[in-house]
Amino acid sequence: MFKKSFVSLIIISFLNYVGCYSSEFISKKEVDQGTKQIDLNEEISIVTKDYNSYHFPPEQYQIQNDTLYGVGLMTKLGKEVPFKGKIAWDDILSFEQNSIDAGATTGLVLGVIAIGVIIVGVVLAAAFASAINPD
Repeated sequence: MFKKSFVSLIIISFLNYVGCYSSEFISKKEVDQGTKQIDLNEEISIVTKDYNSYHFPPEQYQIQNDTLYGVGLMTKLGKEVPFKGKIAWDDILSFEQNSIDAGATTGLVLGVIAIGVIIVGVVLAAAFASAINPD
């Protein structure tokens, strides 16, 4: 009985790795209008007009005037190759950044704790019932 409960708790604890981050697609128009901002301390992926995809780790890129400078990876025709250079602002179609989803993370942690408490309660209740009424 204890092994099943322990395995159940381990499986549930792996859920802590889900839901903490979410990807946010940001169009260039939203950035230009000022409705969305790019967090330069987070990794970023961009898609250009020629449909090449670029991925830059945190603090490996910067935006100056109308150009993005960076060191990262470029995906072209399904192949990733190292990239170091600049991309004109007019050539960018969209951005994608991961952001922390605090609400989902809090809910997930509280849910895992609640399920753990319920499982421990059921195990203790079964042990108590077995001690009182041995068959």
